[in-house]
Amino acid sequence: MKAMLKQLRVPGKESRKGENGKLLVVAGSGEYHGAPALCVLGARRFCDLIYFIPGEDAPGVLHSVRNIPEAIIPDSLPDADCALYGPGLGKAALPFQSLRKYEKKVIDGGGLEKMQKSWLKGTVITPHEGEFRMLFGVPGTPKSVKEFAKKYSCTILKKGRVDIISDGDSTVLNNTGNAGMTKGGTGDVLSGLTAAFLCKNPPLVAAACAAHINGLAGRILYSRNSYAYCASDLAEALPEAYKKAIGKR
Repeated sequence: MKAMLKQLRVPGKESRKGENGKLLVVAGSGEYHGAPALCVLGARRFCDLIYFIPGEDAPGVLHSVRNIPEAIIPDSLPDADCALYGPGLGKAALPFQSLRKYEKKVIDGGGLEKMQKSWLKGTVITPHEGEFRMLFGVPGTPKSVKEFAKKYSCTILKKGRVDIISDGDSTVLNNTGNAGMTKGGTGDVLSGLTAAFLCKNPPLVAAACAAHINGLAGRILYSRNSYAYCASDLAEALPEAYKKAIGKR
């Protein structure tokens, strides 16, 4: 993991707005209106611009993100370095195919339920164990994660007690999390962080570093309050975890 963290890009001293990542988040539904907000909270400190388009036109979805000042709500699909698709999507979701223009994509949550395997090429997916079994029909072991990442030319971040991250060639294990991270919404924070990193980093570096730093934030919160923390707390602890992980650069 140390090698991954050393590769994680940091903003150049002379860089300008937009040069350190532009992210599009497509997420949310009437049932899961908080998911997009947690994605944005997970990403907002790690890329320059965040655009949000509701996964479906439902009450409460836009409202949850409008309260986050960093979120931009465009009238059409914007130019972006990466698109995050899936957290909290419902049945009437914006189709994944509409995001073809984006070279880099992260797929999570409801987006995984809508995926055809032919769409996985070049993406980063972030399934938990149940979603991995739904997609591939087998348990998410290091061997199977690597096998299916290679087969479908994607990068898989399989969430669990020990996260398994593979691009089909290399596999990284991460164990920084704890049982407090079973709470709803922590995966949305992780997908937002992963997508923010993916804007300007290779897929394996982005996924592995996001898993490590997200888990490290959970570890920091555990040291303060045991398991009494939630997903929005996790997002707020990410800067401290990031600083601890990458050091002075």
